[in-house]
Amino acid sequence: MRAATLVLLCAAACVRDPDDSVCPEVGAGDLVVTEIGGEQTGMDTLKPWIELYNASGRSVDLQGLKVRFRRLTGDDSTDTIVRRSLVVAPGAYVVLGLAADDDRPAYHDYGISADFHASWPTQAAIDVQACGERVDLAQYGSLPKTGTYSLGTTPPTAEANDLPANWCTDTTTTPDSFPGTPQKANTACP
Repeated sequence: MRAATLVLLCAAACVRDPDDSVCPEVGAGDLVVTEIGGEQTGMDTLKPWIELYNASGRSVDLQGLKVRFRRLTGDDSTDTIVRRSLVVAPGAYVVLGLAADDDRPAYHDYGISADFHASWPTQAAIDVQACGERVDLAQYGSLPKTGTYSLGTTPPTAEANDLPANWCTDTTTTPDSFPGTPQKANTACP
C-alpha cells in the first residue's frame, strides 16, 4: 500500500503544464517565398537555400516558423523549424539554408541542416507555416544548375508566387560568386 501511495505522490508532483510553443505572429501572405537556390554545377561548396520576403509591414521574429519541403511525387517530406530568434525587418529578405546554423555561409541567415535529413529536392512544394496555419506555399518543378529559381515581381506577394509565369531562372552572381540575389530584391523576370 505504501508503494502505491508513493507512486501516486511522485506522479502528482511531476505533473506540470506543457511549455507554450513559440509561434511567430504572421498570417497568410505576411511571408513570401521569393527565391530558391539549389545545387550548382561546379560549385560543390555552395549550400542550397530558400529566401523569404517580409511583406507584413512590421518586424517579425521567425522563431518557431515551420518550413515543410514536400517532393512533388508525394513520397517524401522534410519539416524544418527556426529554433532561435531571427528578426526580419519589414520589406527585408531572409535566407534559410542547408548548413549548420553555427557554421553557415554569409548568404544564409539561418541554417536548417539540423532538421533537414534528406537530399535537397529537385522538384518540391515549400509550405511555410506558423502555429499550424499556412503562411505561403511555393512550388517548383525543377531547379537550375546555374542560377536560382526566382520570383521576378515587385513587390513580392503570396499571390504572385502562385503563378509559374512570375518565376524565372536568375543567372545573376553576387561579387562573392553566390548565385542569384540572396538577401536582396530579385531581378525582374524577362
